[in-house]
Amino acid sequence: MGIAGNGRAGPASWPVFYRLAGTELWERFSLHGMKALLTLYLVREVLADGAGLPWGMAGLRAMLESVWGPLSPVAFGSNIYGLYAALTYFVLPLGGLVGDRLVGRRPAIVVGAVLISCGHLLLTDAYLLLPALLLLIIGTGLLKGNLAAQVGELFPASDGRRDRAFALYLAFLNIGVMLGPLVCGLLAQALGWGYAFGAAGIAMLAGLGIYLTIPATPRHVRTRPAPGEDRVYRPVTAIGAILVVILAFCAYEQVSNIFLLWVADAIRPTLWGLSVPPAWFASADGIFTVLMVILTMRWRWLASLRDWDRLAMGCVAMMLGYGLLALVAGAGSRSMAGPLAVLLLLDLGVALVWPAGLAIITGATPQRLAGVMVGIFYLHGFFANLVVGSLGALYERVPIATFWAIHAGIAGSAVLVSLALRAFDGERRTFRMPWRLNTAP
Repeated sequence: MGIAGNGRAGPASWPVFYRLAGTELWERFSLHGMKALLTLYLVREVLADGAGLPWGMAGLRAMLESVWGPLSPVAFGSNIYGLYAALTYFVLPLGGLVGDRLVGRRPAIVVGAVLISCGHLLLTDAYLLLPALLLLIIGTGLLKGNLAAQVGELFPASDGRRDRAFALYLAFLNIGVMLGPLVCGLLAQALGWGYAFGAAGIAMLAGLGIYLTIPATPRHVRTRPAPGEDRVYRPVTAIGAILVVILAFCAYEQVSNIFLLWVADAIRPTLWGLSVPPAWFASADGIFTVLMVILTMRWRWLASLRDWDRLAMGCVAMMLGYGLLALVAGAGSRSMAGPLAVLLLLDLGVALVWPAGLAIITGATPQRLAGVMVGIFYLHGFFANLVVGSLGALYERVPIATFWAIHAGIAGSAVLVSLALRAFDGERRTFRMPWRLNTAP
């Protein structure tokens, strides 16, 4: 397992968990801080008129133009960003396999963090952009899936603390997602690109420093769990949960794409007479996610539900969110209250779907396969980005209410699949109405 506690839930589990979550926070700070700048860096610096093409860029451009035809700097930069983002998800199962079967999770995470830091360092030289992105892709593949798999190993499948752990993990993750673009964006504007990418690299080293404070366990302990500790592999349960998460995020991820364009065109938000940048709704999305994570943990009735119940309810929240958006858009409302209410529902869905899905998958997968399955779980980002881009082409072709209703339908299909799998997996629970919030610490 490569972490203290040999994978058993005990007194040491939470201290180790917080170090793993802290590592993830800085990893997200690092990578999302860089991603928020990548397209701007490409268009304004790397591909600007008069700038020499970086190493390997001419060949990449020729390959892309053989498919899409001549590309402007903006279109070329957008394609590079898309390829990078997709490949960071695509390599996660391979990184999980390396952690599961070859070197172990701890070495994979350490090497991944070092490669990510080196990738940020190379980004400070525009000529080395492609090798830098390659290091970032490989490093992310080694680190991300194995880190989440170690969280799953801290708590047995029957431990009720698994949901709370993954919900907290999601909160830490979103804190990094919020802070990275703010800090790196400010540094890029005030001091230059190099300082921003340097800060991203330092952030990843900070995360690695936190991770290295977790005591390592011998390799033979990781590969030989005690009798009864290793989980029985339930492939239908694991793959089914992944399918539900993919469907849910194929709807949800539109909030970072066409939703912001719709806000800019239809809402034109203002606050105290001043224009509000649509991008602030993306920040609100991150803030609301953290708040919804806290709510789902503190609401005793909601926290007591089984994983499949929480997964289905999260998909229902996403369906209702896009249903409300269809109504708001169809009515032609210009109030900011509508899109903010939509974000609250969507982020409640994320706060339920993501940790419940990850808990189901790691609970239904033996430890020797956990890294691979977590890597496959993260492919929801790969597929969701492909679907979101394709659906975006409908924005100007169908009525706006219909456009958002399509997304509600996708989330609704996730509800149906989750309910079917819940029945198959034999998880049923008697519901009791929530009368009060859990105020215990």
